[in-house]
Amino acid sequence: VLPASTEEGRKLKKRYAVFNHDGSLAELKGFEIKRRGELQMIKIFQQEVFKTFLKGSTLHEVYDKVAEVGKRWLDILDTRAAELTDSDLFEYITESKNMSKTMEEYGDAKSLSITCAKRLASFLGDAIGDTSGLCCKFII
Repeated sequence: VLPASTEEGRKLKKRYAVFNHDGSLAELKGFEIKRRGELQMIKIFQQEVFKTFLKGSTLHEVYDKVAEVGKRWLDILDTRAAELTDSDLFEYITESKNMSKTMEEYGDAKSLSITCAKRLASFLGDAIGDTSGLCCKFII
């Protein structure tokens, strides 16, 4: 068990992963992989880490395998994704939001997706915001 906080006495958020005997995830709590609105890069990193927890026969081997995953992702950040294709990089750093209402129904509400939709409408035409179900994709 790894603590989520380095401060003693501080309440920790519930974060855990439960695996089935076949290696698939049975339950996941508190991680970005389940949340909407998180960068794909973080979700993919966590998916790789979770899969790696089942490799190795000792705790030390598991830590070594997880460290390899962490080092690979750190290299991606350190090299500014030099080894990634442009399409992979854009997949990792974009976020997608689905708008369930028309722009008019959102009124004066403010959010990243609403701002993105308004900017899309400014150069693609106002008709973009007239229907619900608009999918906005933007680079973080």
